[in-house]
Amino acid sequence: MVVFFLRNLCPLFKRGDLRIIIIMKRIITMLSLLISVPSVAATNFPHGLQLGIGVSATSGFNVALGYYDSENDGYFLTHFGIRADFASAAPLKSAIDSVIDSYMRDGRDVGDGVKIDEGKFDAWHGMFVLDYYPFAGAWRISGGYAWGNAELDAAIFGEISTAPSQRFYFYLAGDHYYYNGNKFDGSAAIDWRYHGPYLGTGFDWNLFCGLSLFADIGVVFTNRSAKLSLDIPHEQLYIYNKDTGVWAPVTIAALDTDVGRAEHDANRKLSDLRVYPMVKLGFAYRF
Repeated sequence: MVVFFLRNLCPLFKRGDLRIIIIMKRIITMLSLLISVPSVAATNFPHGLQLGIGVSATSGFNVALGYYDSENDGYFLTHFGIRADFASAAPLKSAIDSVIDSYMRDGRDVGDGVKIDEGKFDAWHGMFVLDYYPFAGAWRISGGYAWGNAELDAAIFGEISTAPSQRFYFYLAGDHYYYNGNKFDGSAAIDWRYHGPYLGTGFDWNLFCGLSLFADIGVVFTNRSAKLSLDIPHEQLYIYNKDTGVWAPVTIAALDTDVGRAEHDANRKLSDLRVYPMVKLGFAYRF
């Protein structure tokens, strides 16, 4: 059951939805702030200072402040730049929840009558980056340090609609269980609090009047992997005793032991994943 849950969470980051247009509309609205500052930039800000806004696919709304002077005569300033970058899913929560609700409408079947729904995603990150422009052009290679957190919560439920009066059976950590009344509800959560070095690449395409389009793709080599936790109610839950061959109400201690084993097995598999992806797209204004 745990493996099915993990496999069906991953497509949330891959599937598209037309309502993601809401995100881009908000970015375009804020572009007016960037376009309206050229006269101020000429007198009050150092040439090369840049402000960017965009969307991070794994962290939400993105804001960046940096410096890169491609018109300078010195080699260092024409080939290197610096950036401070922050992103949060909070400003885009309604759009993100809409995408998740559309994907999980009526629940996602993971087998044996078990489904997941009511997914919630929250994330943020911060980073400091050094950019290297090998040809003093649009392409850059980036390295730095990042930190952040990503949380994904979902409800787990099961019911055999064709036989509502029967018991609902399932396995957990090798033990056989059933809920009396053919229905069960639980929850699962993935938490990934991380920090580590960042390595990536990207482009800055100049458009007009100091405005540019930027794109980034990279990974954070994290200090730890994501952690899965499960919550399974014990009310009306029965376990099969292999020694006596009898079904009996499960004790909280026995259930906690099996939940702990299931979490340990899932987290052992998750421990192989120690890179957090970063994909960003947006607009920047260079003063």
